[in-house]
Amino acid sequence: MRAIRLVSHVTFAALALAVTMVGAEAQSGKGSLPSRRTVTLNVIVHAPEGRAVTRDDFDLYDAGTPQEVESFAKLDSGSRIVLMIDSSASLRAEMPALQKAAEAVVNELYADDQMMVVRYNEEAVIIEDMTPDLKALQAASSKIVRKGVPNLYDALVAVSDSLAAAAKTGLEKRAIILISDGYDSESKTKFAEALRALQDENIVLYAMQVSDRTRGALMREKPKPPAALEQLTAATGGSVFSFDKVEDAAKSIADDLRKNWYRLVYVPAGVTTFDARRLLLMPHDEEIQMKTKSQHPSKLHPLH
Repeated sequence: MRAIRLVSHVTFAALALAVTMVGAEAQSGKGSLPSRRTVTLNVIVHAPEGRAVTRDDFDLYDAGTPQEVESFAKLDSGSRIVLMIDSSASLRAEMPALQKAAEAVVNELYADDQMMVVRYNEEAVIIEDMTPDLKALQAASSKIVRKGVPNLYDALVAVSDSLAAAAKTGLEKRAIILISDGYDSESKTKFAEALRALQDENIVLYAMQVSDRTRGALMREKPKPPAALEQLTAATGGSVFSFDKVEDAAKSIADDLRKNWYRLVYVPAGVTTFDARRLLLMPHDEEIQMKTKSQHPSKLHPLH
């Protein structure tokens, strides 16, 4: 087992910008022309069974400006997933329940999926590296050690950095499945910085929500735990599920990753591409639901 190194935020932001620009140039084929830098969004689509969803079924707004969608297609390829488990001593979940949840997630993997398993308290520790080996992944939960306090935001940045390597190889479907109540004890990372790290890397976050150990207590300079999970998942295109129904949650997440994941490509027009910009998808049919990250973070003003 090994700890995941936490990259400094300034360095992380610079690396993310470099990867974004290089990736955009490769996708557009005209990287020397800034006007042709393409942007790729992960979109999770829920529609009636059998209903095909195309780019004509919705409108995309970037910073309030309508955008022309170049392509919109379902991705049937495998995913790269990190299962993150809060292993702190005070989490309101017994070890057998944590193991059951981890096994439920692993059992929903497809043959071309790969997963890494990470436990975190004061630091994030890899207990099973990225692998398609189901037996190894199923055994990983037995390596969980309950101790310490949870530095959730630090762990999210460290895991996002690990998943960034997958983006450099062209793997677009990257997700984190978090088992936690959303409580952060004493991270050096701020909540906004953790969210930015996820959005910079186009990572979708799902959460299995354990009962709040703080019982609704006010947090200083950070959201309450349930609100933290809701904001982190909603702002990356993911969802929150109850820890009391782990099998249902695992199946719903697997369906999103395999059946409901689309790639949207567009060239931003009429916007300043280095500013933070809100994103909005508006389906024309109320039976269609679409989720993507809530914004493109600013590239000019990295958070410290």
